[in-house]
Order: sequence, then C-alpha cells, then structure tokens
Amino acid sequence: MRIFFVCQRVPFPPDRGDKITTFNEIRHLSARHEVHVFCLGDGRGDLDNIPGLSDYAQTVTAVPLNGWTSKLRALMALVTGRALSVAAFAEPELHAAIKRKFIELKPDLIMVYSCNVAQFADHFPQVPRIMQFAELDSSRWGQYARRSPIPLRWIYAIEQQRFFAYEHQIAHSFSHSLVCTAVEQRDFERLIPGVPVSLVANGVDLDYFRSMGSAKRPRSIVFTGVMDYFPNIDAVIWFCEEVLPLIHARMPEASFVICGSRPVRAVRQLAKRQGVSVTGRVSDTRPYLDSAEVFVAPLRMARGIQNKLLEALAMGLPCVASSTAASGTVVPVGEGILAANEPKEFAEHVLHLLLEEEFRFNMARKARAAAEANYQWDVQMVSLDRVIAGLSAQPAAPALSERA
Repeated sequence: MRIFFVCQRVPFPPDRGDKITTFNEIRHLSARHEVHVFCLGDGRGDLDNIPGLSDYAQTVTAVPLNGWTSKLRALMALVTGRALSVAAFAEPELHAAIKRKFIELKPDLIMVYSCNVAQFADHFPQVPRIMQFAELDSSRWGQYARRSPIPLRWIYAIEQQRFFAYEHQIAHSFSHSLVCTAVEQRDFERLIPGVPVSLVANGVDLDYFRSMGSAKRPRSIVFTGVMDYFPNIDAVIWFCEEVLPLIHARMPEASFVICGSRPVRAVRQLAKRQGVSVTGRVSDTRPYLDSAEVFVAPLRMARGIQNKLLEALAMGLPCVASSTAASGTVVPVGEGILAANEPKEFAEHVLHLLLEEEFRFNMARKARAAAEANYQWDVQMVSLDRVIAGLSAQPAAPALSERA
C-alpha cells in the first residue's frame, strides 16, 4: 500500500513527544508499505534531520515553518474566526506540494499525526484518511487558559472553542480517528460521539532506554523534556517553588537536574536555586536518567501519554508523577510510579524513595518490568495495522475532484 504520512515536524530524531511517535510509526509502516512523508520543519535546522529517514521513507517533502508569517496568520485568525494554531501551520508551499504529489503518486491511504496539519489532507476526501489525534488538543488549550494570566487566558479560551469545532469537523470527515490512551478514548467518545475511534498507544525503545548500571548520584532527582514547552515549564517551576523546599527541609543535599533543550529564561533562572541545575540541550538523556535515583513528572497540564515517563520507567528509574501524568499510563500506582498532586504528598513520595534504599530498588525493578510488559512498540503497532487493514478492505470511495 502507498501511504502519505503527514506530520507537524520532521519525524527524526525521535527525541521529543511527537517525533518519537511519528518516527516509530513510519519505521513500522515502512516494513510493509511504501511511505511518503509530508511535514513542516521546526525551523530550517529541522530539515537537516531528513537523511535520518532514508531507510524508511521513499520520499520526504518538508517545508520550514516561517516564524513571522506563521505568527501573522495566527494574528489574522483572531479576526477571521479560524483556529489560531491551524492558521499558523497553513504553509502554502506544503499545500501545493502535497497536491502535486497526490496527482503523481495516487496514494491508497493518508495518515495524519496532529490535528494542526489535518488541513494538508483535507484536499483528498476520495481516499481513506486516518486522523491520529493522540489527544484532543482543545482540552490542552483549556488547561492553558486556566493557568495563564489575562490576556493570554482569553486567547487560549478562544482557541479551545475554535479548535474543538475543528477537531469535530475533522473527526467526522476522516475515515477513522486514533487516540493514545484509554482516558483520551473515553473523552473522545463522550465529546465527539458517533465517530470510529481506536486506541493506538505509544511504546518505548526498550533496547535503547536500558540502564547501563551507572553509579547513582546520592539524593539525585531528574526531569527531562523540551524546556520551552508550557506544561514542562510550569511543571519544573512548580516543583522548585512548592516541592523542593520541603525536600530540602529534611534533605538539604538533595539535587534536581532539569535536562532538556531550549530552556526559557524562567527555567534557566531556576539554576540559581539551591541544588538545581539546568543542562540545556544534551546529545543523550540516558546518562542523566541512569545516574539519578528518582524521576519526577510534576505536570499539572498533561494530556495523553508522557514519553518522558515511559523512558524513565524503561531505564528502571522510580517515578513520582502528578495523577494527570500517571493516568496516561496503564501502570498501577506502586508498580514503578507513585502519584501525588499536593506539594507535601509529592515531597513525601520523593523522600521515601531517596531515603529507603530497598523500597527504591524494588520500585526500580517494577518500573522496568512495567515498561517491558506494556510498552513494546511492536505490540502497540498491531492496533494500527488492524485499523489500516479494516480501511483497505472497504470499497473505494468514488473519485472526487480535488478541493481548492
């Protein structure tokens, strides 16, 4: 089968949430199908990552997202009524390119990851189309609105309403929808009833994310993530302001490493606090995970599944997470993950792991076992194969003229 795969960024290297998922799906699909990738570039530097897909994609068509024109389109959308993020990603060059390739290659299926870029497949209703929402982004905009000051609160609230209307439209016009957790599936079926939706969960590379048995730094805590992403910024600031002082009151020597690219000024400022270090971009997060004793995921704004949590589990690292982050996994509380939302309880869980060696070792063993039992990529991709097989068995829709 010839598949057009549309995504928001160049799906390589698999070093952040969407790239992890899209790369592993393309790698899997390429074993049985002919895959052609269409994507935006996260700046021109992202285009340098295209060669990493050479073993999996027949072609890669990537257009860099122009920062200034993207912001201008979003600003204009405030007036026109369009969803801001959809307008921001509406690069005319990619629209034109996928139309040309469609005429040339005549794909059997189009798969889209991220509703922001569903617009690039909206021209082709005559072929089966899969929309991988992963999670409903409109709910994320609602979370942003509740935790942001005016006027951002107003803008995010507007985007929540507009984006939900767009999600509803896309879900009803595409052949099938995908989400990544049971929680997201329940929300989807409640909010957008009557639409075929399947659960395709994420996995983790269990060979790559495996502890090498490095010596642990005593009393060490770590967080990983892209550090210009609002939920990650909010998480580490909350942890440093509300939780870490409670830990230091009983364990002054405890350290906290914030490991991830693009730290904004507010994150860099945290390095001035007792015991806190901010790495910026690193070539490999595994040494930081392997040398820590505890991983924290104090995300107050979280949807879907947190890849950072899966990677920590795979490294055999005991995790303390918000209930929102923990609920995105199928791992029972106590089987590698402890959950808390209030600062005092969160600090108590971290201290328990840092102080009780036997408990920490048992939780580390359970963490790796949970990753192995629940998050192998090959197992997760069976659900995707089933959806594709079901669509390919359906009669082809009558050919329609392309939409403008």
